[in-house]
Amino acid sequence: MSGVRDATDRLGPVFGLVEGFVRGGAVRGAALAAAVGDEIVGEGYWGEAAPGQPAVPGTLWPLASISKLYTAAAVMALVEQGVLTLSTSVRSVLPAFDGDGREQVTLRHLLTHTSGLIYESPEMEAVLRRHTALEQIVDEAYTYPLAFAPGTRFSYSDYGIAIAGRMASVASGVPFPKLVRRLVLEPGDLRDTFMPPPVAEYSRLAHVVGPLAEGTDAAMYNSPYALELAHPAFGTVASARDLLRFGLLFAPAGERRILSEATVRTMTTDQTGGGVVGTVVGLDAEVIRPWGLGFIIRGQGPQLGPGELTSPGAFGHAGASGCTLVVDPAQDVALAYVSNQHARTDPERWRLRLDAVANAAVAGLTRRAG
Repeated sequence: MSGVRDATDRLGPVFGLVEGFVRGGAVRGAALAAAVGDEIVGEGYWGEAAPGQPAVPGTLWPLASISKLYTAAAVMALVEQGVLTLSTSVRSVLPAFDGDGREQVTLRHLLTHTSGLIYESPEMEAVLRRHTALEQIVDEAYTYPLAFAPGTRFSYSDYGIAIAGRMASVASGVPFPKLVRRLVLEPGDLRDTFMPPPVAEYSRLAHVVGPLAEGTDAAMYNSPYALELAHPAFGTVASARDLLRFGLLFAPAGERRILSEATVRTMTTDQTGGGVVGTVVGLDAEVIRPWGLGFIIRGQGPQLGPGELTSPGAFGHAGASGCTLVVDPAQDVALAYVSNQHARTDPERWRLRLDAVANAAVAGLTRRAG
């Protein structure tokens, strides 16, 4: 346990919950860090991050789709600089992105998953097994018809975030991994976060159970090939504490900022008009959902990422590798939970675990004494 202010008693129930997941075999290893205001008040580590390797504070956990937040932060730093605007069309930066209505797709559409782009290659496992270069993976996004007119519906899209990353790189003239390091990781003092991780850090990596191409030299999250992709939608690894510290960069009480208050407010409030009463839908639903720029917004109904007991203004994101980041400004709490059991092994139980951890942590941190 560590932190300026100790919350051992209040976090006891959620720590017990995660320990139960590990003891019962639901996950091999896990970690949780929580904050009240700007103070990390507790953290815990359980089980094995990789075979024979215990989960410890220095473990680097593949963050899967939480990576999209780091990409969004880098992109928005360029928006602050005037290199891009949210209304910049993709075609104006990437001229080959044209036809089938693509000329209407803007950077805002990409960051809010309202572009009409499909999720990813329907043959993604085969794409990985061929050790396809990231450039070719993103190029393939240009070839599929849009599922709907940009801005009219919602469809969660790794392709969209990958193209946003390419836009940022082309517009700035800087390779995307270097851009993330320069604009996000270094100013945020996130020394245990990498996109991609250097080879020297591989011994610290958690091993994810159940990803695409599992057991091969192309396994998503686990293989050098997949890690070196530094895919803007799923290529980040971080310690549990660093993931929480990243979330606090956007919390109202956060003392450190890498972006302006105006940008933070825009990224963490609904940008789609989807925050309507009764919105209780999954990622596969195409109705407009409450979404910031990168961040999922809790809104008036449960959304994958920010938990069920959080306030409507809560924001965060989940990752298929078994992780979630939650920031609740109204209740002044935040948490980062990581594990190494992929959603593909049991999607329903995976989601229930993320919700249960978020619920128990928020309940404990907001419980009145006495």
